[in-house]
Amino acid sequence: MNKKKRKIDEAFDPDYDYVYSIVSTGTDWYFILHSTEGIYNTSRTEYQISLTEDALKDDTKLRKSVKRILEVIIGLLKDRAISSEEPATKKHCIEEIIKKK
Repeated sequence: MNKKKRKIDEAFDPDYDYVYSIVSTGTDWYFILHSTEGIYNTSRTEYQISLTEDALKDDTKLRKSVKRILEVIIGLLKDRAISSEEPATKKHCIEEIIKKK
């Protein structure tokens, strides 16, 4: 077993200029983009799942919140899958995200 830590250029394909991370407390969800230029929040919207007794009795809002979070996760996964096919287009998208911040 190789216990030597790899440097970032060894761990990731050089065509990838960014990676996503998902941080969650279980109720609060944060989607973060890590690029060579910095670290950015991928959304201005807060993502929360309310786990109160009322939310569990009438699960309409709970289902809606979970669906929104899953849609974001699926979007991030699709983005990473497509980025290997179109690295130039993805780099442009990242530059647009950075400009908005």
